[in-house]
Formats: sequence, structure tokens, C-alpha cells
Amino acid sequence: MFFKNIFNKNKITIYSKTNGLSKIEYVEKYQLKNLFTLLHQAEDLIEELALTNSDVKFLKFKNIFIEEICEIEGDNIADITKVWNWFKPHKEWNDFTGSKGIEIGSQIFNITTTWKLDDDFIPGTKVSLDNEYGLILDKGNDCSFGIIRWDTPKEVDEEDWVGMFGTFKESGGKIINESHQFKYINNDGSLKT
Repeated sequence: MFFKNIFNKNKITIYSKTNGLSKIEYVEKYQLKNLFTLLHQAEDLIEELALTNSDVKFLKFKNIFIEEICEIEGDNIADITKVWNWFKPHKEWNDFTGSKGIEIGSQIFNITTTWKLDDDFIPGTKVSLDNEYGLILDKGNDCSFGIIRWDTPKEVDEEDWVGMFGTFKESGGKIINESHQFKYINNDGSLKT
């Protein structure tokens, strides 16, 4: 059931995650088999921690986490944004599991980031469009990002692409290598001095 409608050729858009991919290619591209294995290992760890941790916030997170795993496993088109948010550094996973969850948390975050980068703007991501380079700033609304700080000598040179990731890619926009060195701005978007 997981992939029932996700590969419907009539519904594919040019930047759909499944565009032209078979089910096997999709699973391999986004490492979904590995992701679900890791999520179940994370579930086991959180269940183990629950034996000695009766904190109300922790137990609430545990229940929501386990429910979310069940939901995304059963979805035709899984949205793993919640999981990605939980496993960001210094977020719920790290807060509740501490050093015991660092390794598995890092692996889950890396896999979900690969999936998320193909779907949405992520703060700190370096981008290019029409031979200009920029950085997605950590400001937006309701966890939607897309304000690009362009690499120019201007004090403020921002452009709002919030909610338009598909349009950005259709216009020729690309995610570029994190090692790209900006000429005028720092990696936080501030102007170099």
C-alpha cells in the first residue's frame, strides 16, 4: 500500500520526487528501506528509555513518535518533514535521548535531509539561479523557508521564494555544493567585512 498511488504516471509533475522513477529506484534514491530500519531502531531505543524515564513531555514525544512511524509507513506519499524536524541537531530527539541517540539520530537526520532537499528550501542551503549564488536564510513563516540572501555587496539583497520551491527549480534554480565560497556574504548570510 505504501507506494500505491505515488507512482501514478498521470499525476507526475516535472519536479515530483517520483518523476520517472520506478518504486525500487525511489526507495533506493531516498534510502527509505534504511530509513525505516533506523526509525524502528530509534523506536526500540525510545521504548528502552521509557522504562526509566516517566517525564510527561518525554512520554508524549514517545507516543507521537511511534504513531508517526506507523503513519508514514502506511502513507501512499510519505511526508517525513516531522521526522526531519525532530532529528535536527538540538531538537526533540537529542533532548530526550542524549548521548544514547546521537549516532542513530545523525543517520536519520542525514537521510531525511536528502529527502527534504529534493522537496523544500532548508535554511543554510546554498543555491544558484541565473549564474547568481545565494543562501537560504533561517527566516520564514510557519517553518516555511525560502528567503534567499544573494551573494552581492548590497547591505540587503534578499528575495522571497517562500512556498515556491518547485517554481524555483523550474526557473533553473539549483542546490549547490556546501563547500561553495561566497564572495560577499558569510555562510550565515551576513555581509563580509
